[in-house]
Amino acid sequence: MKFFKLFTPFKIRNMTVSNRIVMPALNLNLANNGFVTQRLTDFYVERAKGGAGMLIVGGCYIDLYAKGVPMMISIENDEYVPKLTEFAEAIHKAREDVKVVCQLYHSGAYTFPQIIGKAPIAPSAVYSNFSKTTPREMTIEDIETEQKAFADAAIRAKKAGFDAVELCANAGYLFSQFSSPKTNKRTDEYGGSLENRLRFAIETFELMRSRLGDFPIGYRISGDDFVPESNTYKEKAIIAEYLGKHLDYINVTGGWHETKTPQTTMDVPEGCYTYLAENVRNRVSIPVFASNRINNPELAEQVLMSRKADAICMGRALVADPYLPLKAKKGDLRDIMNCIGCNQGCFDAIFKMVPISCLRNARAGNESKTEIKPLKEKKKVMVVGAGPGGLEAARVAAMRGHEVHIFEKDDKIGGLLNLIYIPPGRNEFKRMIDNYQYWIQKHGIQLHLDEEVTLDTVKGFNPDAIFIATGSKPTKPPISGIERDNVYWANDVFSGDAPIGENNVIIGGGATGIELALYIAKYGSLSLEAFDFLTNYKALEPEIALEMLHGRRNKVMVLEQLPKLGSALGKTTKWVLLDKCDKLGVKFHTGVRVKEIGENFVSFIDTKDNEQIINDVDVVYYATGVEPNKSLFREIKQLGNIKVETIGDARKPETVLEAIHRAYKLANNI
Repeated sequence: MKFFKLFTPFKIRNMTVSNRIVMPALNLNLANNGFVTQRLTDFYVERAKGGAGMLIVGGCYIDLYAKGVPMMISIENDEYVPKLTEFAEAIHKAREDVKVVCQLYHSGAYTFPQIIGKAPIAPSAVYSNFSKTTPREMTIEDIETEQKAFADAAIRAKKAGFDAVELCANAGYLFSQFSSPKTNKRTDEYGGSLENRLRFAIETFELMRSRLGDFPIGYRISGDDFVPESNTYKEKAIIAEYLGKHLDYINVTGGWHETKTPQTTMDVPEGCYTYLAENVRNRVSIPVFASNRINNPELAEQVLMSRKADAICMGRALVADPYLPLKAKKGDLRDIMNCIGCNQGCFDAIFKMVPISCLRNARAGNESKTEIKPLKEKKKVMVVGAGPGGLEAARVAAMRGHEVHIFEKDDKIGGLLNLIYIPPGRNEFKRMIDNYQYWIQKHGIQLHLDEEVTLDTVKGFNPDAIFIATGSKPTKPPISGIERDNVYWANDVFSGDAPIGENNVIIGGGATGIELALYIAKYGSLSLEAFDFLTNYKALEPEIALEMLHGRRNKVMVLEQLPKLGSALGKTTKWVLLDKCDKLGVKFHTGVRVKEIGENFVSFIDTKDNEQIINDVDVVYYATGVEPNKSLFREIKQLGNIKVETIGDARKPETVLEAIHRAYKLANNI
């Protein structure tokens, strides 16, 4: 594919950016009490080497009232400048033409009182659903203090060697709170009309410009707050026009943290929010960046060619593969390690207040300690099982120069990935299979399909090292009637080995149970392609087609023994899946014990020790856990003369992220 726009330079005020790939600010939780660390520097050095045109770093909190977690970056006073200077120098040394931008952060009402030891400040004393607190209304003195804090922080960023600053005004933070009628109830010159609500921002820009001169100033804005009573995309276009006269670029993203409209999860269609950037671009004359779910260079080029934006923010895509820009420029598109929007190592980690990682890229956030090690002695490596852990072990071992063979009992690679990508909104897991198919070719890995490995196979092959990635097997819960003909393991549905009834019961409300519930509830619904065709040709009324597209088809009841659902699901994904279940009419009972499965009923004991019966049940599915498939490992271990390691579910039930990280580490050390 040819790229006509993505790798052309563009100007921001007096600054030339070498290409149109921008890494937006991501909280990485890699700082230490506000100070830049070597891990943080290593992370961005790798992205600079990878070829992005601009790296936006932050958020960098500007004072105590803006303070986030201790692992965020601080720029609140001069003691942080030396480390920031070293950081900027390291980035520019890694690649001279990369531009590094410091994002200035103030969360206003979103600041947690537990962190700053007092009530946060905001335009008005309006309760925050995010921080679960009511902030103190800012006085005029507070306003002037915070405006000066922004200007002071910008001067520090310039002094430290950054190429520009960006004001963090998205996600429901302080600038958003001033501009929104939902959170700004003031009756003075900073509230009421839109002009008044934008006064705080404009005065801040003017103060910064008076002290910064021609130093570029950008603004990260929500293109639509997606929160009731707040600003929609219509108002945001007007706001951008007002503010754009004082700025050098506008970086457009999605809604506030508290929005009920998913922004970054896997089920958000790629590029679906680019209309927000286009909406702003139509009203301003400065460069506009598009963000959210633009994870591949082909789509980025399409957005640019469609004149929806002037540059593309690719955050998680560059976490997954820092060298995406260089690979795309060279035409090596198949070699890109695609982000799949899972959020497991990035956004979920941030909410857990742990350092960033990545399901796809085991090096992310720990670059210096995970470099591919040079080969000391070439070995014959046998990988048993072509699931994600086995495939990653094979990739890394082959990259280092070992002779690698993968043995898989199925007729295709991927293992459980072939089932994981089937539920609605999980299709991007298939990209992992596509990636590994390419790397098997590229690195000369020998693939043996339709071959179940036995101890005799191992003896005949005589490897120097073996990775056992044989996965797991389901555990049947001890329930009366579990052996009935109408009872199936959850994954049998995804593989096509189980029927789907009109009235269904799922035992187990973990990740698999919830995804199965969505799949069954939607099974047989109108497809998007059919919806588009039928409505375009007026073969079906739009409201009827919408009902066929979104309406539930089958009844589903989920029974979970634990008090909460989706214990293994990350915070950023679970609420989306449960919300979709609610819309589809899926019913849940938690804290219950299933007593019996009958011919057409399921009985269970509820939280009040009462027995309840679900009648007219067609099919029952159990999603109650798995156990490692360790039989081959035990047999090989007894040989005693071969180095053998287990990966993924063959060791213990693990997430895909855990399996891949362990596989990378083990394969990098043989």
